[in-house]
Amino acid sequence: MAIDNLSALSPGCVRAQYSPQRIPHFKGNPLIEALPPSMTDDELIGALTLLPELEPEQQTWPSYERLQMLLSLKNFMVPFARHVGFGRTLDSLIRSGYVGRAPLTAAHAKIYQTIYEKQKAGIPFRQAADTITPQLSTASIGLSGMGKTTAAVRYLAHLPQVIYHPELNVYQVTYLHIETPSGGSSMKALAHAILNKLDELIPGSNYYKEYSGNGRAGADSLMPSVARLMHTHFVGLLICDEVQNLTNANKGGQTLMTELVSACNALKVPILFIGTNKAKKILGLDFRQARRSCGHGTEPWTQLAATVEPGEVDEWREFLDVLWHYQWVSRPSPLTEHLRTLMYHYSQGNIDIAIKLFASTQARAIADGSESVTPELIADVFNKELQLLHPMIEALRNDDIEALSAFDDIAPLQLQDIVDNAARRLRNRSSALFRKNSPETKAQWVTQVATSLVAAGCEEEDALAAAQTTAESGQPTTVMAGIKLAGEALATPRKVSRPKTKNACAEEPPSYEERPNDYRRAITLARQTKVPVLEALRTLGHVRPLEELLELA
Repeated sequence: MAIDNLSALSPGCVRAQYSPQRIPHFKGNPLIEALPPSMTDDELIGALTLLPELEPEQQTWPSYERLQMLLSLKNFMVPFARHVGFGRTLDSLIRSGYVGRAPLTAAHAKIYQTIYEKQKAGIPFRQAADTITPQLSTASIGLSGMGKTTAAVRYLAHLPQVIYHPELNVYQVTYLHIETPSGGSSMKALAHAILNKLDELIPGSNYYKEYSGNGRAGADSLMPSVARLMHTHFVGLLICDEVQNLTNANKGGQTLMTELVSACNALKVPILFIGTNKAKKILGLDFRQARRSCGHGTEPWTQLAATVEPGEVDEWREFLDVLWHYQWVSRPSPLTEHLRTLMYHYSQGNIDIAIKLFASTQARAIADGSESVTPELIADVFNKELQLLHPMIEALRNDDIEALSAFDDIAPLQLQDIVDNAARRLRNRSSALFRKNSPETKAQWVTQVATSLVAAGCEEEDALAAAQTTAESGQPTTVMAGIKLAGEALATPRKVSRPKTKNACAEEPPSYEERPNDYRRAITLARQTKVPVLEALRTLGHVRPLEELLELA
């Protein structure tokens, strides 16, 4: 049933408006005419650029707000020539993929017929004759952290993902972005991902329940249904992200790739594979040859170079010049050549690592109160907070291709984790229960330490005195450190001062009347009279003659 009002459309869905096309094979195709016009290079650069908002007064904001502003670097993007070329490739793929797929045409109906005949014959897509190479596809392969997925998402953001054609009562899905199953070999999981994504986009649809039987249907029965739905909704581009996951499969990874490519060939739907260098093992030589033949190749996503030839654009310099502007510390540092060299040394031109190292250093500076990005702080943050990346950075630094293959799946700490860790340090530094810088917080600190000591079994008066003495010593800054020091002081026996005399042994013996049976009096008496202890014991009556003891027996 046709939809008459915009309120019935799902979020992200627009009503089609058509623009005449000048390119002959694009003319008269409503799927292409409904797309926004292709952008110029300058427009592409503007569309791909993603920069935070920074005003000077933000550097005076409270620490917790400035830490939150660091999160705006999450999607920071400065486009280069490779990004513009990548955008051109995606634009060409989508438009070229719609050629011969116009609704209500013989070519469109023929695809339905092909799907039906294969299903009736029980022929999986992977057994079709056109499974050798993808016909209209490309791959974005390269080092993790270089912005492959971000570039794709940024370009596709200018396209409406769903376009409704009222006269045809058709929902056109311009692209589907899915992740390759982590196990690498589950065609069923991939089919489920596509069904769920279509359910999100198409108003009133319930394809997952209808075709998968709530997950009970097998892969062979699912794939024809998924193919038919992708054809019904005129999917313009299928993006398979994290394609290196296919290498995780003990078996079946190549089968999944073959079936996926074959299905998209039958549907004439272009595929964009996104993955790390590890994905080269599964894409294979045939895919590279097909990519060259169809003219939709993309550059490998390598790290930015430290030095360039004369006349070439220094992308690292341009990238860092823009990034360095975004400082939320209260004392911003100018970008010196030493800092530029140091940042490259610790990131090796990897965009994601450079951004997170820069953000993490600012977070540390805000949390510890130093409020400035310095070479020493950058080195300390890298050594202590990005330890997981050290082998990868070393492999990049040495251009060790073999070693790099072991780090394809390593990802840096997420920016949210960096900010959360800094916020935790900030709270520990500034909380009234943990600091004693002012008279008010000092009193709270002493009370907290004393209360903890009393709970541990100390007398209240002794605990309060120990806490006060410890606070005045100026040593501890946290409650836990104070409890430890005050507790140690209470556990140490107090020294008793005695008046000094010429004869250290000339102590007044204890009163015989008070402790007549105290044998220790004999020691004092022996020292005073300079007689043996046994004689002193006899004098005090503690030793009797042997004859008397025998009589007692």
